[in-house]
Amino acid sequence: MQNRLKLLRVGLALAMFAGLMAALVDFRGSVPPRFGHWLASVQFVPSLVASATGASLSLACIVIAAATLAAGRIYCSVICPLGILQDVIARLASVLRLRSKGVFRYAPPHIWLRRLFLWGTASGVAAGWTGLVVALIDPYSAFGRIASGIFRPLLTLANNTVVGAANAIGVGTLYRVEPARAGAGALAVPALMLTLIVLLSAWRGRLYCNTVCPVGTLLGWLSRWAAFRLEIDRKACSKCAACLRVCKAQCIDLRAGAIDFSRCVACYNCIGACEHGGIRYRFAWRRRQPAQADAPQGSAAPANAPDPARRAFIAGTAAAVAVSFAAAPRLLARDPGNGSGKAEQNAPGQQDRDNHTRAICPPGSGSVDQFLVRCTACQLCISACPTHVLQPATLEYGLAGIMKPRMNYSTSFCNYDCRACGEACPTGAIALLDLAEKRLTQIGEAQFDETKCIVKVKGTDCAACSEHCPTKAVNTVPYGNNLRLPRVNRDLCIGCGACEYACPVLPDKAIKVAGRRRHGRAQKPEEKKMAAPTPAGDFPF
Repeated sequence: MQNRLKLLRVGLALAMFAGLMAALVDFRGSVPPRFGHWLASVQFVPSLVASATGASLSLACIVIAAATLAAGRIYCSVICPLGILQDVIARLASVLRLRSKGVFRYAPPHIWLRRLFLWGTASGVAAGWTGLVVALIDPYSAFGRIASGIFRPLLTLANNTVVGAANAIGVGTLYRVEPARAGAGALAVPALMLTLIVLLSAWRGRLYCNTVCPVGTLLGWLSRWAAFRLEIDRKACSKCAACLRVCKAQCIDLRAGAIDFSRCVACYNCIGACEHGGIRYRFAWRRRQPAQADAPQGSAAPANAPDPARRAFIAGTAAAVAVSFAAAPRLLARDPGNGSGKAEQNAPGQQDRDNHTRAICPPGSGSVDQFLVRCTACQLCISACPTHVLQPATLEYGLAGIMKPRMNYSTSFCNYDCRACGEACPTGAIALLDLAEKRLTQIGEAQFDETKCIVKVKGTDCAACSEHCPTKAVNTVPYGNNLRLPRVNRDLCIGCGACEYACPVLPDKAIKVAGRRRHGRAQKPEEKKMAAPTPAGDFPF
């Protein structure tokens, strides 16, 4: 039965990995946003953020913690896509013989590095840098940026490369897709992360999970009290070292006959590799580990031996977790908006001098400040956006908003009838608004500069901005010799960017959208009454 654990783990991990990969690299819009949302909402950090900020009641983080206390770090091996990506890379490195077979021998834990990253995370949260810290440390979000920012453009490029040849031989299912245009600065962070993951995984398996990742450190701390743990049966163990060659966490010490279960990622490779039944899951509560008075020097200490460094690590970890949870209520306190993602009920046209922002966040995010705190920059919304108007930010929001989605009206516009980003977001950073509410949410306001308009500059008719405005906030008034000049009604404008995108003036548009730091509510457009139908047989002249 225990030998089947690996097969079950591999099957579930591949299903999770394939599902998230499909949602994040989807360049055709064929994967429903809700599908990606469901898979992302069971990730540990997004679930924790959604619950801590009150965006939604998510039990996934509690279930993951309970599963860790029951059987160890199942999350790291089955649910976390970044962990699964490391397994894939390590497997490829083994197949390509980029590393020696004996590289995965026991290695002492890098306990001070684990403390540094975990306590640094807690300090960042306590200092008010929650949004940036969470975006950097969340393994799911790191994978999301890699998949959306690097894998998706590469897949799009591959599709566009072969589409001509495929159509020539009669394959009509392939068609060219316009690639998303993200800035080089926004791609630097996921590119560096992917490079780090590739190097560490090919060299030392799950070294990243057990050294850098604070989530892995936290769950490793919880797994010390797991009810069921992998243990070595010293009577059955022949010390053949088969388990060492497959242990990706390098946590098995055969000389001491012990497993560092805080670093074990529950891959079950050791169980499958052992032909003598020397490693088994056992109920560990109320049991004592046999004394190891004759343990060789340099080997792992027995489980029941007092270890000052371990006690200090546990105490420090407990303090870090306490600080993080104590600071969590401040997430909402930093938000000057209403916290619901809905627009403020301001008087139409009311303007605050401090309510302008360089970067425009999506409808449903409520305000820039709230959005930056809740968003983990997983970029699932960027992959789900059908018009590709959402693009990763560099420094448009400032340092706290690096890699988080922003509206880029130079490349596209926000579809009036679309809610894909709200459907995809797993943390509540982009609330799923009713379509009627979304159509009135004012994320920005159009500003018209007539000195740049081609109607005035070149004396030619245009009206592209007016024709593309879904709320008719941009209309035209008579100008000159049978021409019409655009005019903006700010009470009706929602800042969707259709006018800016349609404007033919280059490089500096004649009409641009200025973002609102706190979203407002536009007036509902008046519906034009249709003329009464003419009775049959009668003519209107």
